[in-house]
Formats: sequence, C-alpha cells, structure tokens
Amino acid sequence: MTFPIGDMAPWLAALGHENVRVVRRNGRVVAGMGIIPMGHYFGGRSVPAGGITAVGVAPDQRGSGVGLFMLQLSLIEQQRQGAPIATLYPATTNFYRRSGFERAAHRIIYEVPLAGVGVRDYALDAAPAAPEEYALIKQLYAQKAAQSSALIDRPAFYWDNFLEPKTKRSYKFIVRRDGVPEGSVVFMHASFGEHLQVRDYVALTPAAGRRILTLLADHRSMVETMRVPGGANDGLLFLMPEQRHKAHWSLDLMLRVLDVAGALTARGYSPGVQAELHLDVDDALLPNNRGRFVLRLADGRGTVEKGGSGTLKLDARALAALYSGYLTSHELVAAGMLAAPPEALAAAGLMFAGPRPWLPDMF
Repeated sequence: MTFPIGDMAPWLAALGHENVRVVRRNGRVVAGMGIIPMGHYFGGRSVPAGGITAVGVAPDQRGSGVGLFMLQLSLIEQQRQGAPIATLYPATTNFYRRSGFERAAHRIIYEVPLAGVGVRDYALDAAPAAPEEYALIKQLYAQKAAQSSALIDRPAFYWDNFLEPKTKRSYKFIVRRDGVPEGSVVFMHASFGEHLQVRDYVALTPAAGRRILTLLADHRSMVETMRVPGGANDGLLFLMPEQRHKAHWSLDLMLRVLDVAGALTARGYSPGVQAELHLDVDDALLPNNRGRFVLRLADGRGTVEKGGSGTLKLDARALAALYSGYLTSHELVAAGMLAAPPEALAAAGLMFAGPRPWLPDMF
C-alpha cells in the first residue's frame, strides 16, 4: 500500500524474485521485503551486504509480530549464506534496534540557493557524458567510494536506473583537465519554480568541485535552488565561500553485523595502524556472534580469532556504530553502550578512525 502498483512489477523484475521474502497466513501474503545484494565501502574495501528494502506489513497485521519475525528470520538466513553485514533505511528506528541494527551513516539532503553558490571557475572542461562513457562515471564513483565510508557498491541494476531513470531524464557531466577525468555530476533538471535535483557527484580534486558548483550555479536564471545529497562534513559544499546551504532532510542508514569475524576481516583499515583489540560481544539474536574475539591490524587488513581477554564489552548495536565509524568508542561510552579501560578505548578509536560515514543513495 506504500508503493505505486505500476512501479512494482519492473522493480521486482530488476531486483529478482529470488531476492524477495514474504510471510503468508492462511495462504494470504501479510508481510514482505526485498534484499538487494550489494556492498558498502569501509576502509577502502567493498564489504558484501544485504540491503533490506521495501519492508511492509498489511495494516491489519501490524502489532502482531509478523514484521519482526520476517526480519529476524531473514537476518539468520543472510548470516548462513555468508553475508557479513545487512543495512537498511528505517521507517521506525526503534523497531530495527530490537534486531541489532544501529544508526551507521548519514544521508542528508542540503538545499542551496544557486545565486548564493559564490563559485565561478571554468578552468576545467565540463561536458555531457555519452552512454559509452558511463563506465567512466562508474570508475570515478568507485575512486570516491574507496576514499569514503559507507558508500554503496552499486549493483548493475541499480546503476541502470541511476543513469537512465524511467520516470525523469537525468543529465550526466564529466569534468576533465586536459582530457583527464577529475569528476562527474548527475542531476535532474527542474521545471520553473522547482529545485535542481543532484543525484550524485564526484570531485577528486578541488578544481573539479569548483567546476561542478559552477555548472550547477549556471542554472540560476531558471531555477532558484538545488538539492544535493551529502554527509555531515560535505566536501563539495565546503568549497563554497559562504555557508548558504541548509539541511532540508536527513535520515540515517542503519547497519547490522551478521558475522563478527567476517565483517571485521572484510573491511579495510588505515595501513599505518598496527594494533590489537579484545572484544566481548553480546548478540541476543545470532549466537555465533556471541563471545570474545581478538582483532589484529597490520598493513591495512584485519585478522580475527576467537578468544582473548574481552576487555572491550559491547553488543551488536554498539558494534555496528563503531564498525561504520558513526560513533567513536568514547562516544559509545557516553551513550552507555560500551565499556572498556582507557587503553582499549584508545586502540578502538585508532583502529576504526576514518571519514564520517555517509551515502547519497536511498534503497
């Protein structure tokens, strides 16, 4: 009842019916959800993930527990299939916390008056991207994602709809310096009085960022504002000389660690950090995650073994926030979600340090 009926058939075909789960009572479908096979970048590496989407329960079945039953059964299934993490955007945060999810990355839509961008820089070339250049847009995004935290490793069907949406035309530009690509931007034109909708951008250099801002600001004769997805510390908007942007809308992604050892070894870490952390994890839903683990870092990779002293105590929710970099170890102590002696807190802070997690995509 939430999604337009006409949109569901092509969406299900793109997702694949094998990635849809439903619950039936007396032959009637009373709940359903989709699981998108994808990944999230952490520490420069793509961590395989199940992106949970389109969770729905029939109105007369809400409050019966069927939604929680379906969700938790899917998490157990994904763990058995080897997925290290699962992610989703919540309609109700507390509902998903009951299954071990926690807030893990920002998605903020900023609103910017085009007349207030304050950047005019034409040093680099910005030209429309032809379909044969879509692979280059994907390569630029992969470079950006590897330097960020939580950006998704977009599956093929997601890219298809991203670059060629069915409902509204999108415009793709690549920014080059002497023929060498340094950035890209994808946006949708707006009618008079509407907002210019930026879907995503990549600025690998400050000059590319300034050229993208200039390109967008040059629409100001017809459009007053643009909306741009970004993080809490957005690099593109940081290039503006004045703080003319405001947060229009925000919703945090939530993450669930399905396999403690698998998740910790799948992500990357700073290559300059060599450290050891002894965790004691409590997980009420997934027994294999319960207990003590030792995480050791060297050369940007982590290894995990069972055992250790368990000096850093936390549950599945706290581990999700720490893992993603959404909260530091000290912030989790302040929230009452983690306990550890000072040396373990310092080690955790160093090992999971990185860019603040964010992502431009909804799913």
